[in-house]
Amino acid sequence: MAAPANLTEQFDTLYSTTWQHMREESVDNIFRATPLYYWLNSQKRIRRETGGRWIGVQLMYAKNTTVQTLGPGGVVDITPQDPLTTAKFDWKWLAGSVIRLFAEDRMNTGMQAIMNLVQQKLKNLELSMIDKQELMGFADGTGNGGLDFDGLGNLVSTTSGLTVGGISSSAQTWWDNLRRTYVAGNGIRKELTTSYNTVSIGNDHPTFGLTTQSIYEMYEDTLTNVLRIQSNLFGDAGFESLGFKGAGVCFAPSCPATNFYWLNERYIEMVVETGADYVMTDWKPIPNQLDRVAQVVTMGNLVTNNRRMQMVLTAVS
Repeated sequence: MAAPANLTEQFDTLYSTTWQHMREESVDNIFRATPLYYWLNSQKRIRRETGGRWIGVQLMYAKNTTVQTLGPGGVVDITPQDPLTTAKFDWKWLAGSVIRLFAEDRMNTGMQAIMNLVQQKLKNLELSMIDKQELMGFADGTGNGGLDFDGLGNLVSTTSGLTVGGISSSAQTWWDNLRRTYVAGNGIRKELTTSYNTVSIGNDHPTFGLTTQSIYEMYEDTLTNVLRIQSNLFGDAGFESLGFKGAGVCFAPSCPATNFYWLNERYIEMVVETGADYVMTDWKPIPNQLDRVAQVVTMGNLVTNNRRMQMVLTAVS
């Protein structure tokens, strides 16, 4: 026997309206729950775009060769310049289902029971999406047959020669991040200083250091009360962070065991498709069952427009 129409409609409306009320807070929670995405969000590096077959990121890879000195009456070179190219990042999809069992609907017919059930199921889905986003943030985008979002595993890779955004860093060496192998005899502070300076150009420096808890504590142990500088990078978000030169340093549970990442906020961002920004689909009947299902889905990817300004320090121990 099918579910009574009024009960089905009541549940449909409650789930949809509850998600709409939760959505803004949930999206905020998703981007605040992990240091990497909170950092991107706090630096306004979450960009929303509408449509397109892929995410196009313009890259400046060459200098203007017409710049030169000249004397009185000298001629300025007018050779056409083409210093730009485009990296093409695929849109990636992240989705999860909310399943309504007919039996659960019947057993939770009181308004309070219905609201508790709705909120618990949607909250569980939100937390599960947070967990997946955290894991993908440090992976290389090849998970699930290449359907996973790109992450630091390929944007700031420990190996050279990767193809990122459709451009081979083996053929185009300017399109590669920097990497350094940790020299244990130098100590953590010396190695962080060398790697920080190496990935800096002029006044363009890393703004965020991200690593594991053990490496974070290794750095913290070297600081005296005089040198210990708490970074306010995360405000009241609850993440503990230390200062290093002008950057904040934090740890994340999914960071690979011996890596320390130097990231520059000017050149890395999360792009989200405006019409698929953690939206909830319509409810659909499950074939040959009394149950119903809907999905919450987002469409986007993590991108960079300058890999040269990102660095990974490896084999830290």
